[in-house]
Amino acid sequence: MTKLFAHPIVRFGIVALLGLAVDLGTAWLLASGGLPLPGAAAAGFVVAAIVNYVIHERWTFQTEARLSAARGGIYLAVLIVTLGIRVVVVAILEAAVFPAPQQRALPLLLAVAVSFLVNYSLSKRFVFIRGER
Repeated sequence: MTKLFAHPIVRFGIVALLGLAVDLGTAWLLASGGLPLPGAAAAGFVVAAIVNYVIHERWTFQTEARLSAARGGIYLAVLIVTLGIRVVVVAILEAAVFPAPQQRALPLLLAVAVSFLVNYSLSKRFVFIRGER
């Protein structure tokens, strides 16, 4: 079983699921407490990004360096690029491949898969580089 968790992409996926739970849980709690939904959604995203960054740093990519504001900023930039790619993929798939309203889940699911791979690749290549930043 520990061999399964040996590969960073598997750990990345586990952390992504945890981050989703933190994101949605935070947003739900804040919205339930009276914060408008857009603000609650933004807060959930930020809290999840921080949690994910710390766990990726320590467990997913097991970097030797201490937590870094520079890497955190680069990670945030990677998240913004990833979000942009997800939105573009959804728009393209919805317009060109799955235009029927009953097919709305398919572009979302495919875009999540694409953005997961983009996020992992960019994070591994530009954020969690051992001994840098």
